[in-house]
Amino acid sequence: MGILAVLLVFGFTLSGSAPSLQTARQITRTGSFDLPCSSDTAFPLFSPEGERLWIKEWNPRPVFPDHIEFHRDTVFREGEGDGEGIWMILDADGQSHRAEYVRMAPVSHSARIVVKIEDMGPNRCRVTVSYTVTAFGEHAAVILEAFSEGAYTAKMQSWQQRIATYLRASQAQ
Repeated sequence: MGILAVLLVFGFTLSGSAPSLQTARQITRTGSFDLPCSSDTAFPLFSPEGERLWIKEWNPRPVFPDHIEFHRDTVFREGEGDGEGIWMILDADGQSHRAEYVRMAPVSHSARIVVKIEDMGPNRCRVTVSYTVTAFGEHAAVILEAFSEGAYTAKMQSWQQRIATYLRASQAQ
């Protein structure tokens, strides 16, 4: 059984019922942005714990193991209520600066997220983030709207600004 199937079954168990998959739709978005740091500095900022540094609302909680590691097969929860998601790290390669996650929100969607970071010169890197989102159930249209081309571009710009702000503040200390 594939990882997505396992997460779907796991998600159904948590929510108590299966979402309507008849209305499922899938979309893929990719965006890139530059940061004023090396890929070695940027990569940990895309770990479950690293994202706490630049996303105030981000609060991952461990499922397995009992603490969050930036390693393959780590499982954690993030969010509250219907927005809660179960995340699994599929890959976290510090050498190639690539991470891959699957997120399952049992009542609304699943997502595969791939983050790749490449050096662009001294103290400059490019971050590329791809989301493949499968939305289903009564909230499918709302989920897909959050991944429209315009919304995704705005998300990438927001991430760039938040991370750059964090980097400036951490250098000032």
